[in-house]
Amino acid sequence: MREGVHFFGVGDDGNRAAAELYRMYDGMVAVLFDREHNDSQNGLHIHSYPITETVCCDGADQFIILAGSVHEPCWQEARKTLRERRPFLMLTIGTGFRTGVTPNFSPPFNDECLVIPDPSNIDPVEVAQLALQIFFIHMPWNVCKMGSLIGYDFADTKQLFAGKVTKFRKMTSDKDHYRQDFSKFINENQEDLSRANGILMSFWGRDDVLSIPKVNELMEEMKRFVMPEADLVFTFHMLPENGLDFMATLYF
Repeated sequence: MREGVHFFGVGDDGNRAAAELYRMYDGMVAVLFDREHNDSQNGLHIHSYPITETVCCDGADQFIILAGSVHEPCWQEARKTLRERRPFLMLTIGTGFRTGVTPNFSPPFNDECLVIPDPSNIDPVEVAQLALQIFFIHMPWNVCKMGSLIGYDFADTKQLFAGKVTKFRKMTSDKDHYRQDFSKFINENQEDLSRANGILMSFWGRDDVLSIPKVNELMEEMKRFVMPEADLVFTFHMLPENGLDFMATLYF
């Protein structure tokens, strides 16, 4: 990616998410990258919509994350405007889908993944956390210290989810109960998982909790709930010792 990842907050909710994301990212950017990788090519660029001409995110090698309430008129406008810049992939987070009147918006473009979180009325802090996770998922571990230890990139997300409405689920647990909690988590979502054509699982854990063999065990358990022909992929991330013990996110 020539200019890193661009996040655009749209409307009141999206702009609050952009402010939260900036606060989170600014507080950790100094320790995320080694000196040789600490430049704009690898960074997260955070904007509020409408954009100005000084924002440079043109080109077919760009990855855009857009977030805001589906009830904001400018959310639909932003999708169309940013899509005209022809990014490699645009991942659009739409919140508030189940609140108020059902919104009327166009289906995903062929180079857009439309993510509907559950619950869809998550607050701006949670939207910012989701955007930060998406950023880390697509950063390699040798560039970003919370990047993926598994070879996964923007092309994989595009192949799995472009042109689709994608659901998002998340769970957290402590190190003593993460296996039981994970089993409960996928059981609760088994109806949706059994219909999915593609699933991205992102595993996050401290080095005293998770390892590649343990992640493979979780993957084997997941296979019991999905169609045999479904594409099932994962990323694996190390968490700092002063944070969560275990987290799993699902996109499907």
